[in-house]
Formats: sequence, C-alpha cells, structure tokens
Amino acid sequence: DRYGFKKKTQFVSEDEYNQWWIDYEVYLSRRKKKWEIFMKQNGLSSYKNDNPIRFPTKSNKLKKYIRKGIPAEWRGNAWWFYAKGSEKLNANIGLYDKIIENTLNIKNQDTEIIERDLNRTFPDNLYFKNDNFLNLTNLSTETPLVQALRRVLTAFAAYQPQIGYCQSLNFIAGLLLIFMDEEKSFWMLVIITTKLLPGVHDVNLEGVNIDQGVLMLCLKEYLPNIWEKIGFDFNEPSVNKQSKKKTAEVNVRKLPPITLCTASWFMSCFIGIVPIESTLRIWDCFFYEESKIFIKMALTIFKLCEPKILKMKDEMEVFQLIQNYPKKLIDVNTLFDTCFKKRNGYNHISQDEINRCRKFVKDQRRKTNNTGYMSSKNGSLIENGDVNGNESYNILTKNEELLKFTPEIYDFKKNGLVGVHWNHALTKKMKKQMIKRK
Repeated sequence: DRYGFKKKTQFVSEDEYNQWWIDYEVYLSRRKKKWEIFMKQNGLSSYKNDNPIRFPTKSNKLKKYIRKGIPAEWRGNAWWFYAKGSEKLNANIGLYDKIIENTLNIKNQDTEIIERDLNRTFPDNLYFKNDNFLNLTNLSTETPLVQALRRVLTAFAAYQPQIGYCQSLNFIAGLLLIFMDEEKSFWMLVIITTKLLPGVHDVNLEGVNIDQGVLMLCLKEYLPNIWEKIGFDFNEPSVNKQSKKKTAEVNVRKLPPITLCTASWFMSCFIGIVPIESTLRIWDCFFYEESKIFIKMALTIFKLCEPKILKMKDEMEVFQLIQNYPKKLIDVNTLFDTCFKKRNGYNHISQDEINRCRKFVKDQRRKTNNTGYMSSKNGSLIENGDVNGNESYNILTKNEELLKFTPEIYDFKKNGLVGVHWNHALTKKMKKQMIKRK
C-alpha cells in the first residue's frame, strides 16, 4: 500500500482491500481538496512542495476535519504540530545528538532486547524489510529506517530509565519514522509515553492497569449488556449514599480476563489491532484530542461486536472475538461514524472525564493491599487472591525479565504488522483460567 505495508493480511484479502480502496481513494482526494481550502481560509496556503509545517488553531471545524482524516502527505507535520513537538525540541536543542553520541557503543539488557526486536518490526514493510534477515551481524543490509529505529530506541531507553525499553515501543517508534525524521520521532515517543499515555509504558506498567480499569467502568456505563457478559464476576457490592440502595460497582482493583486482550490496544496505540489506515486515523485524533480517543475506539469496537457477544455463552468465544474482530475493520469510515454519531455514539466523552476516571481508579487501586504484584513462574499471567480466595487479574507485573521478554505477554508476531496480537500461548492460559473458574 502507500505506506509500504502488504495489502493482504490474515484477516483481509487483497481483493477486499482493493475493493475498499476504490471508493476510499476517491474519498481521500475529496478530503484533500477540502483541507486545501480550509488551510487557505486560515491564511496557511503559502507552504511549499505540498508540505505545510503550520496548521489551523483548534476549533470545532478543525476537529471534524481531523476526525475525517489528515492528508497522508501532511500527517507527520500535523502530528508534530498538534502534539507540540516543537516546544519539546526547542527546550532540548542538541540533546538528542548528545544522547546518540553517549550511547553509541552502549551494551546492556535494554540494547540486547532492542537488537532482537529490530528485525521483527514491520519486517514485511518495504521501508523496514531486510532481505538478509537471518544474517543479523551484517549491518550493511539494514535499511536506513531500521538503523534509525535502533538509535531512537537506544536513546529513549537511556533518556527515560523509568521506562527503559519494552516491546510495543519498537512499533510506535517505527510508525513515527515512516512519517517524520529521526529526532522528531524520538521526541514524539517521549511525548506519547510521558504526556499522552502517562505510566502505560513505565517499568511497573501500572498505567495499563489503570486505563483498563477506566475502560471497564466505561463498558459498564455505556454497554451494560456486554459488561454483564464479561464482568459479572468482577462487580462489588456498594451502597448509594443518597438512596441507601445496594448496587453493584466495578471492582477496579481486580480486572476481568478480557483486559488481557484490550491492554495491548492501549500499549501498542492500536498498531496491529486494526488495519493500518484505521490505526493512522486513530492517531490523527490521538495527537489532537489526546488519549480519550483510545477509550472511544475501544467502546466502538465492543459496540460493533455487541450483537455477536450477546449470542455467545462461552467466555472463551468472547475473548477470541475481541482478539480478532478489530483486525477486520478495514472500513475506517464506518468505524469513525459509529464512534462519533450523535445518537448512541461516544463523542460526549471528554478528556477531563477520562482523567477524573483515571484518578479514581488509581486511588482505588492504591487503597487496597491486594494490588501487590505476584508473578507466576514465567511471568506470563499475574494472579492475585482477594480476601475471599477469588482470583483477580493484574495485567502486567513489575518483573524485570518479563518486561524485557514481553512476547510471553505481548506476542508481536514476527511476520509483520498484521501479526501484532496476543499469542496462542496466552489463549491457552485463558482457557485454563476459565476451566479453573468453572
């Protein structure tokens, strides 16, 4: 395709892609013309070589334009502009070059894992593809983007030791490198991990647990029928202070098994979770509207799955549906129309609401003594017992080896973007948990 990825995936055939592209290409051409008119109306028509570096200030009209897609040729500059990358760069002029110089020959646990993951990052993409994959010692066969990816990830691990390196960062940095230069990609990775998704990629990865708690609260609020299917064992009794009535609230201190699947949506920023065009449209909104778009898109995916989920009786079937269904969502306009439609959509969910919800989940998880991490022997599934002896799930662990060898949890397959998904080993573990619970 135009980004260097294969059109055919395990879930979308080349014929399906080509049929979708016929109409979508016309749509893109029409949207590009509207963007050009909009830029001119905002006094921004003097850019050269179809490469604007400044964009309109935030407005409701701009938000609508961004939700309908930023022109692909402008994406890198637009992401950089709305994420305020220039502010970060100007405050740290020359720092990236210094980090590169200081880490040129560094060897540690982070760099060992980075080296292993380099050739697993979009290996079928034309810009990353290494025809001599087995000859890993021959650096001359590496593409320029693979070499840039090494420098960005090594520099990031040194600059952000509280995060270091964990798998999924390679895909995020790799996708950034397709759209912008190396130094900008580095600072965008910093912005994503510290400002837009705080704590999600930290060493203890508690931010992932917090965001999954937020998602479960939203599911109960907006899709209660689905919550009854996936979270009925994870409610806790509560009493309404005003009415004195007993209610069932989401226990955010223990998370249902479905979060073993949805956690990767946030950790990977939807790379490999949905087709690449859908991922990029989500990123357009991400850098403009911040992380609320991830919650909205997650709810939308569940909503699209709802008719099938409600017919299912086996929890394992639900798990597999949520794991695979998003990869078929090639019609990105339908995905976005469902998300933002005025009636029964999720346009009303604000970033302030998400942030308040995060604070609530964070405070609740801190209050309990049951949030201590206890890893299984191989660190692949974390089980905690509550006071009644029931099992609960913390998605990830503060286990150093686990974070360095994340395929046990986040198995990004070696066959390219379409393989970024939870592995069969995890599915087997899920089955064991279901049997145990029964």
